[in-house]
Amino acid sequence: MAHVFTVGEALATFFADAFGELSTVTVAGAELNTAVGVARLGHRSSWMSRLGDDAFARLVRATLDAEGIDDRFVRAAPGEKTGVIVKQRLSDDAVRSEHYRVGSAAAGLTAADFDTVDLADVDWVHVSCITASLGEGPRALFERTVREAAGRGIPVSLDTNHRPQLIDDAGLRDAVDDVVEHVDTLLCNEDEARVLTGLDDAEEAVTTLLARGPRTVVVKLGRHGALAGDATGVRHAPAVSIPPPHHPVGAGDAFAAGWITAVLERLGVEAALQRAAWCAARVVADPGDHTGFPTRDGLTEVYA
Repeated sequence: MAHVFTVGEALATFFADAFGELSTVTVAGAELNTAVGVARLGHRSSWMSRLGDDAFARLVRATLDAEGIDDRFVRAAPGEKTGVIVKQRLSDDAVRSEHYRVGSAAAGLTAADFDTVDLADVDWVHVSCITASLGEGPRALFERTVREAAGRGIPVSLDTNHRPQLIDDAGLRDAVDDVVEHVDTLLCNEDEARVLTGLDDAEEAVTTLLARGPRTVVVKLGRHGALAGDATGVRHAPAVSIPPPHHPVGAGDAFAAGWITAVLERLGVEAALQRAAWCAARVVADPGDHTGFPTRDGLTEVYA
């Protein structure tokens, strides 16, 4: 059982129908979603952040406890608030997300927060560019986390997770360029690969990104599957077909959890891609960002 460490922001997530009527509220956040996936697949996961003391923060802590995620690196920020995201169904394939996260507790993260982190028993570190997009303090923490892990020989995965509401294309390229040489696995989707390289061909983008330092580059192609490239070449895995309606938010985080756990279990690239695609499909089939994530028992379906 390996230990995966993540850092990022938690969000209270509301769901709205086509008429704007709000229904349930759950917890989301890219790195937190991945931490849930890792834990459900049978590994240890810990998550670092700052949380206020509002009702949403209490919901986040209850979720961490229910999912078995280690919260010892979560700093209390009394009086501060949790960010909010509202997801509205537009069609069977389209969901609009509206973010309300300016001034959230997590935006107050700084590089100094890492002073309390002990990586001695950590086997993998996962980050995303969302953290780097929240402000100067979170950006400094993002960079320190990657460099500290790499300096200790701990594999690092970076999911670009571009949020145009938070950072423009040039800012995304800058955030990736600052740490990419320290990254073991770079994960991005087809649009993000284009932003990072200027190339329309995903396979060419993989080759170009590999030259910048990562050991492996994975490009997610949505319904067309995914590519993974390393020193031995580029492989393709098909997507897992699911009936509509589709709920794409959170799929990339599930993909990351599937990939990370498969690599930690020393499966090959093809098997890791299969698991990652299957986990993403399970989340796409569920309206929550991580509520549809499978447990380890479900993995028997992946290679059937």
